[in-house]
Amino acid sequence: MDLLTSCKDKLAYFRIKELKDVLTLLGLSKQGKKQDLVDRILAILSDGQVSKIWAKKSAIGKEEAAKLVDDTYRKMQVSGATDLASKGQGTSNCGNSKFNVEIDEPFHSDTKVRCPCGTSLETELMIKCEDCKCHVWQHIGCIIIPEEAMEGTPQVPDVFYCEICRLSRADPFWVTVAHPLYPVKLAATNVPTDGSSPVQGVEKTFHLTRADKDLLAKQEYDVQAWCMLLNDKVPFRMQWPHYADLQVNGIAVRAINRPGSQLLGANGRDDGPIITPCAKDGINKLSLTGCDARIFCLGVRIVKRRTVQQILNMIPKESEGERFEDALARVCRCVGGTATDNACSDSDLEVVADSFGVNLRCPMSGSRMKVAGRFKPCAHMGCFDLEVFWQCPICLKNYSLENIIVDPYFNRITSKALRGRYNRD
Repeated sequence: MDLLTSCKDKLAYFRIKELKDVLTLLGLSKQGKKQDLVDRILAILSDGQVSKIWAKKSAIGKEEAAKLVDDTYRKMQVSGATDLASKGQGTSNCGNSKFNVEIDEPFHSDTKVRCPCGTSLETELMIKCEDCKCHVWQHIGCIIIPEEAMEGTPQVPDVFYCEICRLSRADPFWVTVAHPLYPVKLAATNVPTDGSSPVQGVEKTFHLTRADKDLLAKQEYDVQAWCMLLNDKVPFRMQWPHYADLQVNGIAVRAINRPGSQLLGANGRDDGPIITPCAKDGINKLSLTGCDARIFCLGVRIVKRRTVQQILNMIPKESEGERFEDALARVCRCVGGTATDNACSDSDLEVVADSFGVNLRCPMSGSRMKVAGRFKPCAHMGCFDLEVFWQCPICLKNYSLENIIVDPYFNRITSKALRGRYNRD
């Protein structure tokens, strides 16, 4: 088999990528269809003449070009590669010599890219979701937004959650069943010159199957539209832009229960409106506009409602959470410590007293706490009733359901107080 025939057989297995790699090394143009690329390489192997339209300065001859083709072919894992490579070697080596052909393993990227920008292309600046069941990658430039335009690239957080994982932790009363519309970024549609907030919006469609509608016929299932602020300092909450105007299939839906100019709703968060009455089988149209300088993303999910008792059952029992001794030590630090001992302490002054009073009313409901709970990362003394929790009402920090525990110290106090009231009655 001559040199030209051997290379022609090998080139038949080449993809466009390999053809372009060879042409780059040959100093030839990479434009044209696949057959044009093959013909350009074969032209050098046949008579060394290449059309002046494609040719660049190149001093590579037939033997060098054949070696490039052979080396590239050896790196490819294709059916029959070993036999064909041996035949190619037989043109320059006599005898029945055996060759150990090393074939590189093909690269399979396990990177799962799901970014609100809509593209799945990998870039140099990527960040991975912390959730062990997710681990999607997103573009840093799309989701880490600086507060001021002139700040440049903002600092990447030590712990990062994607919008889907943030959403699953934002409201424990809803369980995500499906995502008819994954998060998409709102884009500015009108940028004013007077420095006021720009108008931004997005129009998308989402599909509901007949199986989805059968599921939604059950009382505990609904379709929910949701919106989040990208790079929110309080990650586990929904938030809608100022003057949000949400429409589903041309029907206006109230997205927020607050004045349009107000930043957030009750408890420092917004809710996700139920859009089940506006949704239909097949294609649904969704649009959102708002007047805000911050960057938001919008999505649609099918959810199942949890009851209060179901949520309480998910919280670790008192014996499985914080030890009573640790809770007592924390209370002692808050009451008798100083700011240098505990920067998150409730106390501004060191208190020395034989006894002190505590408020057993939930700061959110105003009623006496039945089950005193708190978020484990919180260092303060205050608690709240587990039946009405949203976020910590003491330090206003935001944690997820997995961080909630029963406070053994205050729960013992509330239990005794309740028993004492029942005995008096």
